[in-house]
Amino acid sequence: MPEADAPSEHDVKAIPHATYRNERRISLAWIIPLVALFLASGMGWRAWQTRGVIITVRLPEGHSLKPGDEVRYKGITIGEIRDITLTNDLQGILITARLRQEAERIARSGSRFWVVRPQLRLTSVEGLETLIGPRYLAALPGHEQSLPWRDFIGLSDPPVVAEMIPGDLEVVVEAETKGTLRPGTPITYRQIPIGSVLSVGLASDGGGIEARLHIQKAYTSLIREHTRFWDAGGFQANVGLTGFSIKVESLEAALQGSIAIATPPEDLAGENVRTGHRYILHKEPKKDWLEWKPLIAIGNSLLPPGAPMPTPLRARIGWTQGRILRNQETRYGWVLQTDQGLLGPANLLKPDEKADRETVVLEVEGVIIPLNDEPRWTDGVLTLYTESVTPYQWLSSLISHPAQPMDCIVISDPALDPLPLAASRLHDQGQHWDVDQSLSIDPSWHGAAVVSRENGHVVGLLIVDDSSARVALLPDTIK
Repeated sequence: MPEADAPSEHDVKAIPHATYRNERRISLAWIIPLVALFLASGMGWRAWQTRGVIITVRLPEGHSLKPGDEVRYKGITIGEIRDITLTNDLQGILITARLRQEAERIARSGSRFWVVRPQLRLTSVEGLETLIGPRYLAALPGHEQSLPWRDFIGLSDPPVVAEMIPGDLEVVVEAETKGTLRPGTPITYRQIPIGSVLSVGLASDGGGIEARLHIQKAYTSLIREHTRFWDAGGFQANVGLTGFSIKVESLEAALQGSIAIATPPEDLAGENVRTGHRYILHKEPKKDWLEWKPLIAIGNSLLPPGAPMPTPLRARIGWTQGRILRNQETRYGWVLQTDQGLLGPANLLKPDEKADRETVVLEVEGVIIPLNDEPRWTDGVLTLYTESVTPYQWLSSLISHPAQPMDCIVISDPALDPLPLAASRLHDQGQHWDVDQSLSIDPSWHGAAVVSRENGHVVGLLIVDDSSARVALLPDTIK
């Protein structure tokens, strides 16, 4: 059999050959652990972010607190107590608590903590919810700009004053004996609470008692150099020929004690005082103290926030009258520069009919105002001249026409405190409000601006006669 021909080189190249290539593949067995690790890391990071903050609070007593009890602020749960142990010196307990993330701002210097528990007093019951429910740790945050803090010393009792705000006042009274004084004792003005006693203790030399008082910002204007303080707590019993009598300031004062104050009229009251001013605590008031009726503006702010304060201008008008017997007449008061002109009392901007016109001189803030022209407007009580004395002008948009009396303040000399006029002391007479005759208003306030405490708008001018005072309301034509 003939032999087969051997394949040529061309035929060898034409025969297909298998080509091998190594490929790297990721097994699904590795993907699942990686995804699990990623998810676990995300959950761990989320848990780390929401972990809250751990704090410790040292207290003199535990009052039956236990792990798992709540930490609350304004009645809302903000954390949980994790552990309670005795301190190393066995003089108290150490609470470890975890605050929630949203409550981390509580953990700052100045924050206060105390145990809420049932407390029965003569005039109140506190912590009543803990009679049937668990006790809890209450929190009160420090100033918002305070530094972060983790270790705190708690209070044995709830704070007397929950929050100190800028403008509050602290003064000290000195007494011979403690009497009815204790932390929390109210301070009253005409039996209205205006503050409370913060602390009571012996003086540094042991010669008497010192009580530190907190006065709320709204009432600090009542505390002057010559304000009087006396112990109004308890009761006084008198036995005489006509029988037996008991004298008390009020039932509340008799039960829990009270410090009462009285402030003399403005010309005798003295200046406002600063924190730390010291007073004597009298055992009882003198009769004339109870008759003092000062006119002092009360409130957290005299006008709404951002409301401008009018600046009345001092005015004087003078003239000579009479033909044979020449008399010199002079009147003083206040006028208001508005964007429509100079507004003031008619008898301050116009002389009497008997006046020698050539001798009339009107002076406002040192500027002589000619009275050659007739006023732009007058109703016989108020007058408006088209004159401009100062660049500062009270805008017509800040003038109101109220339908009924409202709480107001009267503004004249910037160096003087505004004069308060309560709505209850104003009697509507249509075009004006009569001021209660029980208020003694000096004629030096004649023409002062009357401003609404509700919106800060000028509503009229104060007209002071020899025997009375009234608020002359501004008509619509002024606006």
